[in-house]
Amino acid sequence: MEKRILAVLASLVLVVGVALIGCAPEAAPTEEEEAAPAAPAAEVFNWKVQGYVPAGLLFHDFLEHLAVSMETITDGRIVIDPLPSGTVVDTNKALDAVQSKVLDGVYCYTAMWIGKAEVAPLFCSTPGFFSPKDRVMWELYGGGAELRQEFYNSIGVDCHVIAAGCTDAEIFMWSNTPLRTLDDFKGKNFRMMPLMGKVLEEHGLSTVFLPGSEIIPALERGVLDAAEYSVPAFDLKAGYADICQYYHFPGIHQPSSMPELVLNEANWEALPDDLKEKVEYVCKREMFWSWNYSDYMNILALEEFDRLGREMVIMEPETVATFLKWADEYLDAESEKDDFFAKVWNSQQEFRDSWYPYAHAMHFSHETGY
Repeated sequence: MEKRILAVLASLVLVVGVALIGCAPEAAPTEEEEAAPAAPAAEVFNWKVQGYVPAGLLFHDFLEHLAVSMETITDGRIVIDPLPSGTVVDTNKALDAVQSKVLDGVYCYTAMWIGKAEVAPLFCSTPGFFSPKDRVMWELYGGGAELRQEFYNSIGVDCHVIAAGCTDAEIFMWSNTPLRTLDDFKGKNFRMMPLMGKVLEEHGLSTVFLPGSEIIPALERGVLDAAEYSVPAFDLKAGYADICQYYHFPGIHQPSSMPELVLNEANWEALPDDLKEKVEYVCKREMFWSWNYSDYMNILALEEFDRLGREMVIMEPETVATFLKWADEYLDAESEKDDFFAKVWNSQQEFRDSWYPYAHAMHFSHETGY
């Protein structure tokens, strides 16, 4: 009996002891534990990137979408301030502003820098060459990306460049008279992008290259008889359908275009490797998004042109063939003057010769007649 009492008492002591231990205050942290630092916050890179059109127009939509995508994909570690054209510097001085670090980057298209090198337009608007699919393939798998970087290095810009957009063929011309034949173009003054403009000038046609902001006023004053600028979705918002009756296809002067992100080299090198990979990924993603988004917006723009009573004109095949022949001759002639021009032009022709036979074999007409 005595042994049982002792056992019960021992159990009670054990239970009470455990309870008291459980109620005891937590031990104070050691000096080592107090000194342990919190995990450092990830560095955030803030970039001022200026675009090449005013806010509200299609290509500024592209830049704003790029900024949102970049911040989302990098979990907020890269934040782009998407600035409309002219916010910090004049558009034609934006590349110099990147070089001098006034801007962290510029969203542009390479043809803007034709004043620095004649080859510049080949990276976004080779006459008669490359649908959007063709251009993206050449850029990613045909050596285009490497040549694009080499171009900027060759003109002395310390930068890292990545293709970051794509659009389909542009409208060839806006006018208030239909232009179907070569004779229809003779005696007219018209605005044309630099490379194709030089092609046409060499054959006696009167062309001028004006900045986008000056084109519509020149049409209104009668200084220009006709003008081109961009794809239907852009031209609609810019106001071309408000002053011109006819719009013309095919856009052989620029069958596709490819905006790009040009970053100051120091900004690029400051990024850790994981962010460099994400920037490349976002820009590649934007190529496909902008291509599809802009073509959908082009459909809506063409519907609006119809509602406004504007008329589509398809140039005669003989006119198109003549313009393309002139363009090839011009590109060949420029290649004889400039080794780097020849390098780019030959690369595009080699890619064309390897890809087009397959492309022609598998594609069929979009005509729906039976």
